[in-house]
Amino acid sequence: MQSNETADAVTELGSGHPGDNPPPARRGGFVYVMSNQETGNSVTVFARDVYGNLTRKGTYPTGGLGVGRSYDLEDTSDPLVSQGSLIAGEDQRFLFGVDSGSNEVSSLAIEGERLRLVSRVATGGVRPVSLTVHGNLLYAVNATDGSISGFHIGDDGSLTPVDGSRRSLIGGAAAGPSQIQFTPDGTQLIVTERQTNVIDVFPVDAYGRAGEPVRNQSNGLAPFTATFHGDVLMVAEIIGAPGFFGSMSTYRVNRDGTLQVISGSVTTTELTTCWTANSTLDPSVVYVANAQSGSIGGFRVDEQGAISLFPADGHLAVTRNSHATQDMAITNDGLYLYVLTAGIDEKVADPRLPTYVEGTPYCDKMSISAYRIEANAGLTTLKGFGVADDPPRVTSPGVLAPSAGGLAPGSEGIVAF
Repeated sequence: MQSNETADAVTELGSGHPGDNPPPARRGGFVYVMSNQETGNSVTVFARDVYGNLTRKGTYPTGGLGVGRSYDLEDTSDPLVSQGSLIAGEDQRFLFGVDSGSNEVSSLAIEGERLRLVSRVATGGVRPVSLTVHGNLLYAVNATDGSISGFHIGDDGSLTPVDGSRRSLIGGAAAGPSQIQFTPDGTQLIVTERQTNVIDVFPVDAYGRAGEPVRNQSNGLAPFTATFHGDVLMVAEIIGAPGFFGSMSTYRVNRDGTLQVISGSVTTTELTTCWTANSTLDPSVVYVANAQSGSIGGFRVDEQGAISLFPADGHLAVTRNSHATQDMAITNDGLYLYVLTAGIDEKVADPRLPTYVEGTPYCDKMSISAYRIEANAGLTTLKGFGVADDPPRVTSPGVLAPSAGGLAPGSEGIVAF
């Protein structure tokens, strides 16, 4: 029998309603999280039941390296600063993840509860951070040298570089890209340049080759996401127009690569607005994760692509222990939202450091916050997955050992089915 101490240390997801009879439409599924570890990248599989409970299954190496520097006190908890570092193919037969430390992309076949490494190829650039798929085409954006490159996806999930597809971002090495995204018809690629406040639009020809980019000035500061609601481009901005709260702008993407603003920098009520996820139960709602506030908010999108805060105060839920949000994903049935969540930064929790803040508890950096999505698009908080606060074990000066049973600090990317 498991001891109470152990049971308290590892808290897995639970709806709190084990006696409920789920509607026939509810199905189980899987959640995938990428470790992004510099000692060896991998993807952990969680089985999801009809109530949203997660059971941790196996962990499968990608064959490449991440850049997490998991337990280095001087590194941040969000080393890739991106959305789309781990994505699924359109038919959900394969996962594709960036191996940022070895400048590669890996593809893994989904075989029930198991993953099988299929292919690993170089991106032709340095430090890939985001991926996008359209049909049998995959594109990656590289952060350090500011470039993109394309790959053909074989029927077996293998990746083959597209000749002539490599292009430089407008901002080059200074761009700080956060996301690359195909337009819904696959004829253009969008890349947000977080550090230069530019949005690149690349044409894509019939052979899958990207052309020269068209420069568009972002309506708000530090554009982060490039996601679509129908044919409307939605860009979350880390710093809104007032220069304090986060914001979101919506655009029409013209055939010539120019962007037409629909709603310009609609400000949230939260700090550092970054990741987004489109609701399927209520297609007019888009959820946003606010990193610094450790919260989830939303926007409502009308038929013209104009947006307004949802709810009126822009606040729907907080993350596990109110820690910083990272990537987020919604299940295929639209019933559950999962958010990769950073823990308290050891820079302020470790009394050995000059940055220590008295009273700050130790905590594993990464966990999964979980929510049931209600019919009114509201969120009901579930327990989530993670390990309880625990003083770290020192392995060398300035370096901490991981807490047993938790997600690796520095993890990036989450996919939910």
